Amino acid sequence: MQHPGNKFSGSRFRLQWLLLVAVMILPQQAGGQGPTTWGWGRQQQVFDPELFSDYLLSGQTPHPAVARIVAPEPGGVSLGSGVLVDANAAQGLVLTNWHVIRDSRSAVLVQFPDGFQSAGTVVRFDEAWDLAAISIWKPSATPVPLATRNPAPGEPLSIAGYGRGSYRAQTGRCTEYLSPGTGYPRELVELAAPARQGDSGGPILDADGRLAGVLFGEGEGRTVGSCASRLRVFLASVGSDGFEPAAAQLAEATAPAQPRVTSQPQAAATRPLARRGPQVQPAGVSLGRSVAQPQSPPQSPAEPLATDESPGWLATGEIAIPGDVLAHFNVFTNGQNLLTAAGGFALVLIGLGLIWKSRQ
Repeated sequence: MQHPGNKFSGSRFRLQWLLLVAVMILPQQAGGQGPTTWGWGRQQQVFDPELFSDYLLSGQTPHPAVARIVAPEPGGVSLGSGVLVDANAAQGLVLTNWHVIRDSRSAVLVQFPDGFQSAGTVVRFDEAWDLAAISIWKPSATPVPLATRNPAPGEPLSIAGYGRGSYRAQTGRCTEYLSPGTGYPRELVELAAPARQGDSGGPILDADGRLAGVLFGEGEGRTVGSCASRLRVFLASVGSDGFEPAAAQLAEATAPAQPRVTSQPQAAATRPLARRGPQVQPAGVSLGRSVAQPQSPPQSPAEPLATDESPGWLATGEIAIPGDVLAHFNVFTNGQNLLTAAGGFALVLIGLGLIWKSRQ
């Protein structure tokens, strides 16, 4: 005698088998002869070996003064590159692109290849030339000096940055100079070398290793960035003349050993600015970002400060104490006077205490 349940189970088994066959056949019919794609059901993405290669190690040794810039944004982060261009006793000055930090509402993170990292304050930016200056704690890396002149067409130039993950340097010839818009000088240098997404803000170096520009965009295998003469104007607006190794060594040899009181860099507020569409694709991590067209005439550089004690690019909240004041409190050069003053102050306190007790 056959059990009724066996007949029901057999029917259900045949139904499941037919459904399984239908599921295996339908995708083959819908797929057609198109390219092989992959995804998790949300969208179809074609494998791009060029995009994948941005994450692979290049085998190149990173330039010690080229840094990764991480700028927190609402809903994510913006990744770019930067270059150390100046330093004092306590802090360093890094150049990057304005479009890398434009949407950040907090301190950015600056990371160097030797493992040093520091929170940074955006102390100046220029939308038209896509430049931004960041003040950080002083790293061990030596800043890159500015080129003494703009490179001529045909001269070899190199770009460097961290892309989406790995450091890479590329070399090409200088091709021509461009302008960001009507009324602006031709101070955008172009070279025949491709930049990657995430290289934005990285340096353009000449054959002598000096800073000939800061890259911000790439198109058709050519990279564009503000050239050395524009960088000099921008640095002057933050109170910096750039870094010169000979001058730095002379300053360290002649400067007295005096303490400097500084406070930790604070995040600078950024103001929203209107933007128009560009002609060059920026090399930042966020796709679709464009280089700003000029909204106002170029900023005139601020007058440099009268002394070297308080550079203009120090972060907000810093205290620069004049050297003649600090000299009075130097225990190595003025120790006897300090001990005398301390003893006199102690005697005054003892006298005040005796007077107070006698009145009780």
